Amino acid sequence: MSTWRFLDSGADDGATNMAVDAVLLSGVEAGTAPPTIRVYAWRPPAVSIGHAQDAGRELDLVECARRGYDVVVRPTGGRAVLHAGELTYSVAGRAGQAPLGCSIAQTYEAVSVALLAGLAELGVAAELAAVSPEDARSRTEPSPPCFVSAGRFEIVVRGRKLVGSAQRRSGDSVLQHGSLLLDGSHVGLAEIVRVASEDQRAALRAALEQRTIDLSTVLGRPLSFDEVASALRKGFASRWEIDLVPGGLSERESKAVTTVATEYHALS
Repeated sequence: MSTWRFLDSGADDGATNMAVDAVLLSGVEAGTAPPTIRVYAWRPPAVSIGHAQDAGRELDLVECARRGYDVVVRPTGGRAVLHAGELTYSVAGRAGQAPLGCSIAQTYEAVSVALLAGLAELGVAAELAAVSPEDARSRTEPSPPCFVSAGRFEIVVRGRKLVGSAQRRSGDSVLQHGSLLLDGSHVGLAEIVRVASEDQRAALRAALEQRTIDLSTVLGRPLSFDEVASALRKGFASRWEIDLVPGGLSERESKAVTTVATEYHALS
């Protein structure tokens, strides 16, 4: 049975959160850090954009500032995500080794089935989205924000997206992180993205409301971060058959996070 670190970071600002994930990936790649499953939250709420995006083109930065949102860049790709009322997970490990598999798709699937096991601990009957790569490539509409559509191996309940994820590879190492919605706060993304008209904003808001779902809606009660974190830890440990040991960042990792955090401020 392999040993992984379970890192519960609690809540932190957006740049620090992204720096920790990046440091976990570089540490695994360098052989200085163990494979790690991390859970965390965002304080204050933040908007993250993919590493190839331009914050000024994608977001209404005045509105973001008015609402007190951090604006940060993820080390992964994808489009804008509002991080509020969620638990975020990340996985940093070696690709090509069990349980992560070799390909991008194999890693997505491995992580998703572990997340499903964790959700089952909460009594949530979730499943993998039935979307093929061919379906994704055939879309002709403009790319929507991340949570409007569910990609292959993403997690849905009753056809509505519950978890959205993104992945990055460096050498033979992989980072995957994603948002598990605890409540409906993510719908507020419609109020801070740049749109051509208020009709388009209303359509985006409706799409987020209709195509996504959150744990409090699924279970009919609010859930705490700690309750969900505990369930995910059990799910990963049992599904992957790993020894998942609680731990913190090493001194080396903490120093690296402080050094690189400024790289993830989208407006710096």
